[in-house]
Amino acid sequence: MTTVNDKELEDLLGKCSAWIPKAMEQVGCTAPNDVTSAFCKRATKETLAKLFAESYYFVRSQAEKMKQLKAELSSTKSQLIENQKWVISLQERIITEKEKKLEGVETAVKTSVEINLKEQFKSYSEAAAENIMVCPSDGLADPATLKKVVKSVVQEEDRTRNVIIFGLAEEKNENVSEQVHEVFAEIGLKPVLQASRVGKTSNVQSKRPVKVSLSSASTVYQILSQVKKLRQSAKFKNVFVRPDRSEEERASDRLLVQELVKKREAEPGKVHYIRAGTIHTRDKTAE
Repeated sequence: MTTVNDKELEDLLGKCSAWIPKAMEQVGCTAPNDVTSAFCKRATKETLAKLFAESYYFVRSQAEKMKQLKAELSSTKSQLIENQKWVISLQERIITEKEKKLEGVETAVKTSVEINLKEQFKSYSEAAAENIMVCPSDGLADPATLKKVVKSVVQEEDRTRNVIIFGLAEEKNENVSEQVHEVFAEIGLKPVLQASRVGKTSNVQSKRPVKVSLSSASTVYQILSQVKKLRQSAKFKNVFVRPDRSEEERASDRLLVQELVKKREAEPGKVHYIRAGTIHTRDKTAE
């Protein structure tokens, strides 16, 4: 197919533009509106014949170029449609690849979670088995006993990520998490945490313990290694941070802390502290 280039169009337009004023001059017209059939009758036959031949040439050339332009336009439209189809096909392939990748990620996550759960269940099962080994043989077939042992193991695992705070002032409509953050800021720590009071409320003014859940056991260790700094705090010197314990151990700790507070109030000239579940006392001069 023959195509029309810009140079050919410019040449044709240039010839047409030059021919129009020349033709007007030959028939004696000074303005385009003067070119009428009546006015052209004044021109000689020779002049009109010459103008007719030239105009025929231009009209024929324009008709040929218009045919070529129409063919090119049709070809361009067809190519545009093909390009659009190609773009749509490419988009569909991209979407398909993304879906495959997402499926791959989802499968990997599911597999990782399943493996993690299996490992955790295995560790719980092994720990439970160790506990069951020391139980009477007639209790092995008891589902309630097994359930209790496994629950105890799981709770013990969870407690490694918790601490219990004693002696923290309790107020109405308090924000416990903010209070705990303030305590930890006193020892230079800013851990991510969730905090809530433990135990039932009473009409009597009380300081219920605060259970603090942290992100990991290592964070708990870091906090417990720094809590001794609270003894130097004017605001929190009577606040104590302890590892999370079972209900029985927690009750024992609470009594131990109460006894420690009483000793400090009774003997302010000495240093009183808890170590290995026992209250120890020494003279300040011995520090």
